[in-house]
Amino acid sequence: MEVKVNTVGKLNSNDFDTKSGTFYSIKIDLVNNTNSPIHFWVMSCSWQDNFVFNTDTTYFYSLGCDSNYPIIMEILPRHKLTFNGIIHSNGYVNLNKKNDIKLGFVLINKKEYDILKMSDFRVLRFK
Repeated sequence: MEVKVNTVGKLNSNDFDTKSGTFYSIKIDLVNNTNSPIHFWVMSCSWQDNFVFNTDTTYFYSLGCDSNYPIIMEILPRHKLTFNGIIHSNGYVNLNKKNDIKLGFVLINKKEYDILKMSDFRVLRFK
């Protein structure tokens, strides 16, 4: 699976509850380059939990939600799944420089997660 990140634009930090740092609107495409469908777990609201940055000064900005639970997502062969999000950076970021910030996707296979262990979801992604 391939992860493609596109910056949509820089956002005004005055529009957020924390005024420090820089905010960017991004589009993330997960591309299934295989000939088989891919099934994996994400959280219904905090899908960002499946992604990791190579720096601790950049992270996803999220408002949260009232009901967040694990769901199975599917990407058909040669198709993509798009997530729209906001990243918040407290450090210097050059999104035009290819190697400045890297974003990885942690695929939690459909078979790897027991729905009864919801509290372990965030821990599971680092196993």
